[in-house]
This record gives sequence, structure tokens and C-alpha cells, in this order.
Amino acid sequence: MSVLPKTIIKKSALFANKQLISGLPFNITACLCLALFISYQSYAEPAKSKANSGSSSSQSRIVKWKDENGVTHYGDKIPPQYANRENSLMTSQGITVQHNKPGSVQDKAADQEKIEQDKKDKALLGTFTNANEIDLTRDRNLEPDLLALKNLQEDRLNSQKRFNKANASVESYNKAKRPLPENVSTEYKSSKAELAKIDLRISERQQAIDAIRKKFDDDKKRYLTLRNQSGLTTNTVPVASAGQ
Repeated sequence: MSVLPKTIIKKSALFANKQLISGLPFNITACLCLALFISYQSYAEPAKSKANSGSSSSQSRIVKWKDENGVTHYGDKIPPQYANRENSLMTSQGITVQHNKPGSVQDKAADQEKIEQDKKDKALLGTFTNANEIDLTRDRNLEPDLLALKNLQEDRLNSQKRFNKANASVESYNKAKRPLPENVSTEYKSSKAELAKIDLRISERQQAIDAIRKKFDDDKKRYLTLRNQSGLTTNTVPVASAGQ
């Protein structure tokens, strides 16, 4: 009896009843204890074996990778700095069970670009029902810039007249070889700077107009391509373009 685990005896419902135990012969009590011990061992051993097997399986995992110098390394896990490199998962016998080849930066960029293009295509087809609507939308977007450009061009004419007058005064004084009065010099410099400023604003406005036209022209080409790919037809009617 001394060799039997005390936990077996304590946890048994049979031995919890002391009155029942005291009424049994010693040989029967010993047999019952032996049966309980064998039952416990048959339950505990498979569980222990399974745990050891899982631990052994985890420890047998081998990862193969290369560093920045092309040197091959082996280990149970990849260092963080090499996580995005090509690697292989192997068994303890050296058999490759999984090969990981991360996509290149170019591939990831291409995938992201495709996702963005798909979103734009969906929005384009959902916004317009025909190509004419794209032209009309373009013209509405151009109206404020075309009006601003027209006003700038008018301002430039007035500024050009002012500069021409100031420049004529300067040439007159220079021709007569007379000292240039301060007010004439100031007017010349001011009108010249104003003219340059307006020219810059005209250039910026014209670039904005060209960008809008290009955007909608590209959208229209893409729209027609998508419609043709989907087998849909589009009816177009000539529409006068703003500023043309």
C-alpha cells in the first residue's frame, strides 16, 4: 500500500467512505487500489506523451533564410530584420515543407496601383452614363478658370500701357542725357514688376486650365475603353467645349 500514490486514494470516491473501507478485507482493498493506480497511469501516460510530442514538433521547426550578403542561415525563427526576405520552413530531417517568397517592392507597388485604378474605374462608370456628360462636366469646371484668365489678360493690357508710358519717360531722359527723376524711376520699376507678376499669374492659370482639360480627356478615354470592354455602347453627341 505504501507504493501507491496518495492522491489516487484521496481522490477516489470509494475511499472517501471510511466506513465502507473498514468493512473490506485487506486483499480486496489492495486490489482496488492497484486497479485505480493502473487506471490513472493509462490516462496520464498518453496525455504526457501528447504534450511531449507537441513540444518536440515545435522544437523541430527549422527556418532557412539568407542575409544581405547572401549567406544562408538556419534557426527556429527568422530575425526581425530578415522577416521580409525569401525563406523556407523545413523539418528536422531537412525536408522543405513551405517556401515563402515575399513580393518585391515593385510588385507591391503595382498591386496597390491596380487597387487604386479599380476604385477610379468604378467611380468613373458610376458617375457618368455617357461620354457627353464628361465633356459637360469638364466645361463647368473650366468656367471659373477661363473667366479668371480673361480678367488677368485685361489687367495685363492696362499694366502694359502703364509700363510703356513709364518706359517712354525713361528713354526720353536717357536720350536727353538728363538725370532720371526718382518718381520716374520708381514708376518704371513698379510697372515692370506689376507686369511680371501678372504674367506669372496668367501662366499659372493657363497651367491649371491645361491640367483640367487633360484630366477630363484622360477620363473620357478611360471611360470609353471600360465601356467597350464591358460590351456596353455609348452615344455621343458633339458638344462645344468651353474656351474653344
